[in-house]
Amino acid sequence: MAVVVPVLAVTAVACSGSGDGSGGKKEDGRSQSSGSGSDSGSAGEGGAEGGGVPPLDQKQLDGALLKSGDVKGYRAQRNKEDALPAQNTMKADDPRCSPITDVVDSKPEHERKAFSSGVLMKGSLSTGGAVQQVLLSSYAEGEAEKWLGELKKAVRDCGSFTGQINTGEKSRLSVKPGKGVGVGDDSVRFTMEDARGKESPTVFTIVRTGANTASFMSVSLSGEPQAVAAALVKKQHEKLTEAGDGKS
Repeated sequence: MAVVVPVLAVTAVACSGSGDGSGGKKEDGRSQSSGSGSDSGSAGEGGAEGGGVPPLDQKQLDGALLKSGDVKGYRAQRNKEDALPAQNTMKADDPRCSPITDVVDSKPEHERKAFSSGVLMKGSLSTGGAVQQVLLSSYAEGEAEKWLGELKKAVRDCGSFTGQINTGEKSRLSVKPGKGVGVGDDSVRFTMEDARGKESPTVFTIVRTGANTASFMSVSLSGEPQAVAAALVKKQHEKLTEAGDGKS
């Protein structure tokens, strides 16, 4: 996997890595200006967090992660180590695109209060399909809503950018908005891939449930973009909602 997903793609293949609850924050001083963004993937047009699911703690996020059997045909495995170690950062050369790199950055502009991650599997890698992972994150009140607004605007405005990970490796990346998800208080979907077409495309699906987000990453093994199944997205939103209600 290229620089496109410096952390999650590696852990998805190796089946290792999990949140320790420390979010981190980018230190490049870029602004936190929010935007309403486009309709790309929007389910709730920036639904208010007030009265919704509050920020979940580490234990609640771990419990809310999809498990084997939650969706028929899918196995799930919670990552056992830190999926977002501090050194795994990603920076865009164009500040407008920074909300996009925040999806996989260990030091995002909108700091995570806690996070947990897992790998989702159906069949075997030898049969093709996609390598999929989900990252659950919680934020201070209002931060998740702000990030989704900025992310939708970035997906609309950033057709391509150069991404650099902590090792100094750079790659020119292209971004293509996806269709609406229709789940959660707000959502966005987009495909990111190496601009030269030499790496497998990665489809990102981010859904907000109150002050929490579920970020799905689907790395196609066939060369054609393949988004995470709608049933997985819907079930994960339901589990986050139940966790906020004290039912999990």
